[in-house]
Amino acid sequence: MKTREAVELFLSNREWRGLSIRTRQQYRQILYLLTRMFPNLPLTPEDIERFLASRNVSLQTIVDYIKVLKVFCNFNEKRHGIPNPMKYIENPKLTNKVMPTLEIEDIQLLSVFVKNQRDKALIHLLLDTGIRVGEAINLKRDDINEDFIKVKGKVGERIVPISNSVVELLLSLPKYPDGYVFHGKQGRMTRSGVYYIVRKYLRMIGITGDKLGPHRLRHTFGRQFLNLGGDLRSLQLQLGHQNIQTTQKYANLAINDVIKKHHKYTPLQVMELFHA
Repeated sequence: MKTREAVELFLSNREWRGLSIRTRQQYRQILYLLTRMFPNLPLTPEDIERFLASRNVSLQTIVDYIKVLKVFCNFNEKRHGIPNPMKYIENPKLTNKVMPTLEIEDIQLLSVFVKNQRDKALIHLLLDTGIRVGEAINLKRDDINEDFIKVKGKVGERIVPISNSVVELLLSLPKYPDGYVFHGKQGRMTRSGVYYIVRKYLRMIGITGDKLGPHRLRHTFGRQFLNLGGDLRSLQLQLGHQNIQTTQKYANLAINDVIKKHHKYTPLQVMELFHA
């Protein structure tokens, strides 16, 4: 079977199943690279390994490639009876990296530096809910309720709790005919627009390096939610993770806070005071 034909059939199926445009774009981008290298469908693990080795990308990106290829090859096997080479492909081992977040002091500084009403509403929303960029720019006024918002995420719609003060900020913004909450100079706000706004204010409060986008605020929400007493299951629902293992990484983010609490509350202090 020609690879391009198989890819088009697969993408049509993903569209029919209602997958988001962004997810389908990722599938298309990766699978078209496969098409360029293999006019006919690759049928052996060696073919797949050769394709992956030809990509000059990070190990994390290779993992993303493998995810897409597994879904694609599983579809071909079930729908067309084509041998599935991905059954023999394993993910590369990735070293755990600590996701950068903001400290409480940084959050307090943001409240001082962010004066623009739209920017303030956006940053408060991201810090209060931990929602994704796409969920923020797709938010409509009709999705806002007294103590929750309805967002459209990777796996469909979900209800996300929200603070009353953030609701007030969102509803204070101008109303637009298209119903979307956030707008820029050229109309409805884009993903790049959100990245620009967040990066600007993080640099303003002295945060440097990479990872200065809105996902840093999402990670901050996850870490602080657990640090302040929240549980993993509630955090999973809030962030819209399908798998609790994805949420588990936020427990690792809170380890520095656990260390600080240990040093403050360890029973060993009693012994040290006794011997002082």
